[in-house]
Amino acid sequence: MTTALNTPFPEAPFDYQLLFEHAGVGLLEIAFDGTIRRINPDGAAFFDLPAEALAGQSVLSVTHPDDVTRTVAALQSVISGETKMAVLEKRYLRSCGEIIWSRSRVSLLPAPGGEPGSVVAVIADITELKRAQQDLEALNLSLQDTLEGGLLGLGIALEARDLETSGHTLRVMQFSMQLGAALGLHSEALAQLRHGASLHDLGKLTIPDAVLLKPGPLDADEWAMMQTHAVNGHEIASRIPTLPREALDVIRSHHERFDGNGYPDRLQGTDIPLLARIFAVCDVYDALTSDRPYKSAWTQEEALSEVAAQRGRQFDPKIVDAFLTLFSA
Repeated sequence: MTTALNTPFPEAPFDYQLLFEHAGVGLLEIAFDGTIRRINPDGAAFFDLPAEALAGQSVLSVTHPDDVTRTVAALQSVISGETKMAVLEKRYLRSCGEIIWSRSRVSLLPAPGGEPGSVVAVIADITELKRAQQDLEALNLSLQDTLEGGLLGLGIALEARDLETSGHTLRVMQFSMQLGAALGLHSEALAQLRHGASLHDLGKLTIPDAVLLKPGPLDADEWAMMQTHAVNGHEIASRIPTLPREALDVIRSHHERFDGNGYPDRLQGTDIPLLARIFAVCDVYDALTSDRPYKSAWTQEEALSEVAAQRGRQFDPKIVDAFLTLFSA
């Protein structure tokens, strides 16, 4: 005898329309020409419009203008068979002008007994996520600006000990940015170079005024003390948790020489970090063209001639070539 528990349930026909209406995400059927053929209630709610008002419109008419090209490319990649599914984050516009974000997945919609003539787009509302990301990015930029302002302020404050070098920090930063850009550095590396330039003389805080401001040549002991500023500056700056290693390299290694006779580590050639090699040329050029307690300013021509003379000795030849091309014009 068959019990009720063993009696199979009759198989009910699958109701695709019911699934479409209650999918829990926005679903759009979009014709190959971009026309919205159907949209479910969740999709209509996303646009804050009745489904009847959206059906028959082009999907591009509710797409943010800056995302139209990407939307067309995604549709074409699916229609052409280049990809089975295109995934993109894009912006739409509600009728009130509000910008809303979605993560959309687009794929061909099979047509029973014929070739497909439309695609199905699954849209998930990520507007709140995007707004949170934008808020974090704005906060990060604000913190970055605060950090850069603080670093530059500290670098300029160091000049107060030696009025003869007033403006040096800003000038070498500008020279470094121009030279770094000419050498093809990306934006992150340029920021690291800028940070290192801001604090390159931080270690001079540890040098006594009698040595730092001496109007004549330094003796051997005084010169040895002056050389400690590179290591000391690196040690102090290392305590700034957000300062990248590449910026610290500038502080420590900008007095290294390409021929290996520099300080503090006697690095040679390309063993010297790239940003330090770039900065070294700018630092020396500005020192030569500025009045110092121990010398008068050189002319631009004299300074450029000295930079050229140090090609392959004090400075990286490729960086010297770029510097001369940039600043001899």
